[in-house]
Amino acid sequence: MELEEALRLRKWMPLSKIGENAEAISGGFFSLGANLYASTRAYNKNLERDDQLAPSITGVYWAASVAAIKWAYLDSDLPATSDTSLATPPQELLLGTSGTYSELLDQIPKSGNRIFERAEYSKKGLFLFKELNIDGFKYLFFENKNKPKERVSIIGFSLQTE
Repeated sequence: MELEEALRLRKWMPLSKIGENAEAISGGFFSLGANLYASTRAYNKNLERDDQLAPSITGVYWAASVAAIKWAYLDSDLPATSDTSLATPPQELLLGTSGTYSELLDQIPKSGNRIFERAEYSKKGLFLFKELNIDGFKYLFFENKNKPKERVSIIGFSLQTE
């Protein structure tokens, strides 16, 4: 199964199936290419650790930078807010918007999609990100204050076991 197939089906897949381009970042995260990242688990869909196909990809992310991934998911002490304008997300992930917080939030009632908002803090109590979850896609923003024109820094979604 290729990465595109796993994304389409939203199913866990072995990291080994996407080729040898994956570079380990830390904490089960891998870089798959320019601004494309994957989270993994050391076990397969049956929770077996000695599977030769482990680790399995459990989530796929577009991120403005590796620093953004580290800040949001790997408990980095280095805030990623300064590098979020370096890359632009693919248009097909932006729901017909330019990717700002207010645009994503405003277009949701029109589309009838399910949405929820939340904020996440580190174990040290530092603000990490605010998140819009729209039909299973996570849109992460790194500014603690409400800035309507703030652009999305990470877009991701989880893959499911069968």
